[in-house]
Amino acid sequence: MARLFLAAPDLRGSAWMMQSPAFRRLCEAYEHACLRRDLLRCSAPKDEGALLRSETECKSLEAAAIAYIRKQRQLSGLA
Repeated sequence: MARLFLAAPDLRGSAWMMQSPAFRRLCEAYEHACLRRDLLRCSAPKDEGALLRSETECKSLEAAAIAYIRKQRQLSGLA
């Protein structure tokens, strides 16, 4: 979740979302994708294709998590 809040500082007030199992799973998937991406970035033999796919996966999961928070805020009247 920390990576997500670093990527989207405007959402830091959304820690209440940790009560949502769906959001926690999304954050966990995002964290794992970012760790895989970081590993690919640091590896000596660069696999540019895998790195690009990993970057895309991270951005997609980040966008999904942000959209989820914004939608939940809207539905709960917090936005």
